[in-house]
Amino acid sequence: MWAVLNLFFLIGSFPINLVYIGIFIFVELAFVLVAASYFATADGKAAQGIALKKTGGVFAFIAGLLGYYTVGHLMCQTALFWSFPMGDTSRFFLKKDGVVRKEQ
Repeated sequence: MWAVLNLFFLIGSFPINLVYIGIFIFVELAFVLVAASYFATADGKAAQGIALKKTGGVFAFIAGLLGYYTVGHLMCQTALFWSFPMGDTSRFFLKKDGVVRKEQ
């Protein structure tokens, strides 16, 4: 269930920046691999279940590192007046102008 919910967050992060996309991709992989580890263990494949769970943990750790990078970006932009590069992707998506037009 969390993997499905996170998939929507991943899709929503596309017009924001590359770091957010990376966070949600790695969290998605972590959720799927940990869920797969439980299925493998339930099928009696304990060694594969452990390997899948460890691999899921690695992806979760990478997502956490990207999260720390994002926090560093937010703190430096506010306190030090400079920011880390985040890889803006908004230029690849159409923007709504926000103007309501009346039919004539």
